[in-house]
Amino acid sequence: MRRRLLQSLVPMVIVLAIVAAVPLANFIATGASRTLFLSRSNDADWFATMAEGPLQSGDIASLRELAVRYHQLYNTPVFVVDVDSRVIATSRSGVNIAEPDLATALSSTLAGRLPAEPPAMWPWKSGEMVVARPVVNNGRVLGAAVLRVPTERARDQVQNGLLLLLAGLIVAIVAVVIGIVRPVSRWVLRPINDLDNATHQVTRGALDTRVSTDGRAPELRRLGDSFNSMALSLHQARQREREFVADASHQLRTPLTSARIHIEGLSRLSPTARFALSDIDRLGRIVQRLSRLAGSDRPGDAEGNEEPLDLAQAIKERLVGWKAVYAADDLELIIGEMVPGGVASELEVDDILDVLLDNASKYGAPPVEVSVLRDGTEVVLSVRDHGLGLGSRDLKKVGERFWRSAHHREMPGTGLGLAIVRSEAARVGGRVVARPPIGGGLVIEVRVPLIDDYDL
Repeated sequence: MRRRLLQSLVPMVIVLAIVAAVPLANFIATGASRTLFLSRSNDADWFATMAEGPLQSGDIASLRELAVRYHQLYNTPVFVVDVDSRVIATSRSGVNIAEPDLATALSSTLAGRLPAEPPAMWPWKSGEMVVARPVVNNGRVLGAAVLRVPTERARDQVQNGLLLLLAGLIVAIVAVVIGIVRPVSRWVLRPINDLDNATHQVTRGALDTRVSTDGRAPELRRLGDSFNSMALSLHQARQREREFVADASHQLRTPLTSARIHIEGLSRLSPTARFALSDIDRLGRIVQRLSRLAGSDRPGDAEGNEEPLDLAQAIKERLVGWKAVYAADDLELIIGEMVPGGVASELEVDDILDVLLDNASKYGAPPVEVSVLRDGTEVVLSVRDHGLGLGSRDLKKVGERFWRSAHHREMPGTGLGLAIVRSEAARVGGRVVARPPIGGGLVIEVRVPLIDDYDL
């Protein structure tokens, strides 16, 4: 936004500088023209005085000699005409008094009037300046003395003056932009920048962030008040959420402890009871996480300090209950290679395995094989069934929310299982891969980053 503001202010400064520079440039050109005209007018007056006697006596030799000497000294041609516009003395031959500028100057001078000052001299124009003065005796015009003044040097001076003006203009624009426009733009945008910084703080979880509204424009004051109200509402909502989570986790501890005591006694008699016991333990861990979350001030503070989890060991423990479930349905569950590998402790291994084995039993065909392997920097949980599998087009859609293949749309389900698995894997930097194995069926791989410093 600051760049857009500068893009609108800087052209305005440039336009104002150009508007101010045009009169100055005209003053430079006009001043040089007037200075040259006045200096040569004095010489023309002197020649008019010197030509008064020769024009009356007819002896023009001395007048011609003065004109030649002046021409050689100042490089300025001079000629004298009588009242009938006939050239009687000149410093060079070939004078054409019919030229427009000469004719205009002579007609005015011989009529007893002083010609007007010449226009401003600009570097891109050329030509000589005509300076004429009447030769007068007792109020009667006898003729005129005319100088053809070269203007190259004066135009060079004007050009140098314009270049200096341009340089000063550029320096002035830069100074105004740096000294005025930029500070003004910062001052104008400071409330917006403060609001932007406060918004970023809120997105990072600092819901107690507020912006100052003192001394601001009414519109910005209303915007700041709206932001503060929104941040307060979010803070209160987060506070209520934390209180609810804390209360819920506290209320759940007692019944979970009681249920675990009862189920622990049954686990010695039934594998299914041991499976239920692991679910109770998982609920206990969830309650513990909720309790830590309730005491966290920033998102993400509740996790990240636990020891890495051995994925192979966690899968083997969870498979104890699933073997009993598969056996009850006359399904074969094969436990393949289990290579130890550390993964992030917050990975919900039980949820992921439950979804994969439930899908394999409903949509696939036995035997179902589960394995944990290492592949470079990843630990791979692989679940394979021997059903019909999926086509290449359907393989690309595995993990999309509410998606189900055409072969399984009549079967019960929501189409969210693999989407949950993909979300859980992504939460720890992992991914889900579906591929057709050799021999038919379907393999679902959950690939999560290996924690290198895990102590096997």
